[in-house]
Amino acid sequence: MARYKVLKSVAHSFAHSFVSLMNYHRSDYVMCHLLRRARTTGCHELRVDVLGRMAGPMELLSRPVIQSVQSYCRDFGRLVTSSGAALDMISSAQLTVRLRPESKGEKQHDGQGQVTATMRIVDDRGRAYIGRESESYSCDQPR
Repeated sequence: MARYKVLKSVAHSFAHSFVSLMNYHRSDYVMCHLLRRARTTGCHELRVDVLGRMAGPMELLSRPVIQSVQSYCRDFGRLVTSSGAALDMISSAQLTVRLRPESKGEKQHDGQGQVTATMRIVDDRGRAYIGRESESYSCDQPR
């Protein structure tokens, strides 16, 4: 029988995985791609509608970021069901990634900064489950 209780764990796991070193595309970490884009565009928040498989703003969506978001959205249902819940129990799933590029003078790395991901899942009864994870990154120049 599907359980609502596990949705808190699903939210945490999704946020943790997205900002972790496991999220690697095109020879660099996705968070490094995002931090570089945040520095150059001035956009500091990525929003992902996981169920609708949509993300924005466009300024942050480089090819590696798009591919990563697509992969995470595609695998979300498997995470939900393997955790003991059912996808039809979820009315919305939103991931927000806040990017804080550091600016420490001329020797800074383009991909250096703090990343915080917040995953908010709302079940079909209207209850919200929130998972949050933060990581610091210090990335080399793109390869």
